Amino acid sequence: MAVTKTTSTTSKVTAPTTAPINASHELDASYTSSEWLLTIVCTLFAVSLVYLASRKIERNRGRVWKYHAIYWTSCTALVLLLPNNIERVVFSKVAVMVVGTVYPIYESIRAITTVTVEDDKSWLQFWTAQAVIAFTTAWFDDYKFVSAAFIFRWRVFEFVYFLWLALPDGAALCFDYITEPYIAPHVAPVAEQAGNFLTTLIQMFANITHLVIAWVFFVILPAALKRFLVILLGVSYPLLASIVAVTTERDDDDTFWLTYWSGYGLLFLLMDFLEEYIGWFPGFYSIFLLSTLYLMLPMFSGAEKLFRHALVPVFGLRKMLLVGDALRVKKEMLRQLPPDQIVALREQIAISFAEDDSDVPDYLQPKARGTTLGITRGALSFRGGSVRPGGYGAVASKEDV
Repeated sequence: MAVTKTTSTTSKVTAPTTAPINASHELDASYTSSEWLLTIVCTLFAVSLVYLASRKIERNRGRVWKYHAIYWTSCTALVLLLPNNIERVVFSKVAVMVVGTVYPIYESIRAITTVTVEDDKSWLQFWTAQAVIAFTTAWFDDYKFVSAAFIFRWRVFEFVYFLWLALPDGAALCFDYITEPYIAPHVAPVAEQAGNFLTTLIQMFANITHLVIAWVFFVILPAALKRFLVILLGVSYPLLASIVAVTTERDDDDTFWLTYWSGYGLLFLLMDFLEEYIGWFPGFYSIFLLSTLYLMLPMFSGAEKLFRHALVPVFGLRKMLLVGDALRVKKEMLRQLPPDQIVALREQIAISFAEDDSDVPDYLQPKARGTTLGITRGALSFRGGSVRPGGYGAVASKEDV
């Protein structure tokens, strides 16, 4: 039986012959209340399927090619055969935002709270592939020649692409066959130069006069250019550094940049929401510029603070974080002890974590634990999951915990 594409009384994209200044806003304004309700339901259903699939299907780094063939064939058929009004609901801005940013933020936070290394690298690979499409094309709305029809078709592509990165391990496939062999070798020297340049800028802006001049120059720029610079700052160097991090054997830089992308993804969503539903106000982009620097620069540890004090509680992952912190502290302690004292330390830790601490001998109470094995206070450099050796935003290593 032949399947024909039905025509809805509500057009798929209500775009005029000449594109408006912001075609995305016009496209979103064409949605009715019932369509927004349906798109939320469809988005939650899609995310639920992805969540279940990610935990039931064994990860294979995208090496099973038939899964990719099935996925892209199914998505192509879905796009071609869906009625116009249903297609509008499935591939809305909300759907793209949740599948491409909100759900990855949640999974990235879960990965950071664990002590395994593989999940950190896996989701950092996702963000490097996602950022190339999502953030680097975020200024499409500012182009007058971009129509609402093009914006809608781009959202369809983003939805399918982001889902592919997470579901059949498309991100790992991109990394193994594109990023690592062809991009990473050229990115490493550029990332190093960009890091040195960023350090020079920080040192220069430590002078209040230079900082004021730079801020005045930024304030007088057009709003569209300000937005471009804010996104460029938040994506360019972090993307280069993330590609370098994910190709090295170190895991501390993976955790640092995965924490950054979780925070920046949330910041980007907030900026996009305020632009569309509240509007621009004086100092709008200056606030987001400073917020981006706060998340990125290691002198502030802003991404880690946001992760620990906001994102983890919101997503209900405090218990996982505490367990991960305890294991990392254990590793740091064992690293500093001679082998003949490790067994005694483990016994003391087991006793100290007993349910009823009233049964713990006085010499094992918290005030004395630091001296029982000759461990002086301050011997451990671990602070809330972070150590402060050299390096750009180094965090405690997860491997061999």
